[in-house]
Amino acid sequence: MLNLNYDRADSQMWKGIGILLIILHNFFHLFPEFPTECEFKYIPENVANFAAAMTSGDFCKTLFSLFSFLGHYGVSFFVFVSGYGLAKRYGQSNDVWWRILLHRAVQLWKWIVPMAVLLLIDRYSGHTHITYQYLGNHKIWTDLLFMLTFTANGLADRFIIAGPWWYFGMAFQLYFVYVLFLRRANDRILWISSAAAWVLLLTLQGLGLDRWVFAFRYNFVGWLPVFCIGILLARHPLSLSWKWVSLGCILFVLSLFNPYLWIFSSVLVLFPFAALLPLFRKGVARSIALELGSLSAALFITHAFVRQQVLIYAETLPVAWSGLLYLAASLAVAWVYRWVLSSFYKRVHW
Repeated sequence: MLNLNYDRADSQMWKGIGILLIILHNFFHLFPEFPTECEFKYIPENVANFAAAMTSGDFCKTLFSLFSFLGHYGVSFFVFVSGYGLAKRYGQSNDVWWRILLHRAVQLWKWIVPMAVLLLIDRYSGHTHITYQYLGNHKIWTDLLFMLTFTANGLADRFIIAGPWWYFGMAFQLYFVYVLFLRRANDRILWISSAAAWVLLLTLQGLGLDRWVFAFRYNFVGWLPVFCIGILLARHPLSLSWKWVSLGCILFVLSLFNPYLWIFSSVLVLFPFAALLPLFRKGVARSIALELGSLSAALFITHAFVRQQVLIYAETLPVAWSGLLYLAASLAVAWVYRWVLSSFYKRVHW
């Protein structure tokens, strides 16, 4: 039996493995030799390229293709942990909805606002390093507004700032839905909400409306089922037999190659990870996962800027070495960013 009752350390490990997958995915999927993902819509060509990479017989290509094609599923881990954590913290509390939202916003702003200041300094320094140079200076002000108000998900044109800003907008949408509708909702409502999201996405998929599938997965609707599963599991800890876990793992693999099962893949991916999580509960693996989890917010904010620099200066390196350089640099920059902010917030008692 697999125990699905998680404590704070387990949640930290979920985030640690999730952020590792995300940052490696965001690096390797930029190389033409590796298959790109099906994150927001199902793309048969990408699936065919992934299948070819898996049968290539080239170990490095297979390994890096796994990160490139599958690494984005780390987002599912964060959404799951978010739902799980909110239900554990606020499910029985008397906090009013606006205080919860304000608290969540402040926690995000603590990480985002300092980066916004750095972005402005970089943009007007005359030697831009972490914003797209070919977009006009005036655009950074509107993009920063979208970033700081968590509304980047509605942005139609190219975002001037590299980074995972869509995720923060989507996450804040889920916070809003939680405090207003799901916090006191019974289990039946949670299942109905998940089913409604799935039915909507399946219908759009069947009609070939990829643009709308993309739009809903770019916002909270596409992630609502994963979020609700987190809430439900927080309310009702359970154990699954390995027979059901194995079935879930098989369905996840099948979902990578079927456009309709793919709609469920963001939930199905929880099965293989839940099965592997016990391997990270001991020894060095536990320490690494916990440290990555504690760095996850800083890594989320900073890794895109590190990636841009590594791609510029490591063009002559083999892919494996440039990947290691990127990972080491990302960890170092994230650690410094976290240390500076933590030291400052302790000094001002915030």
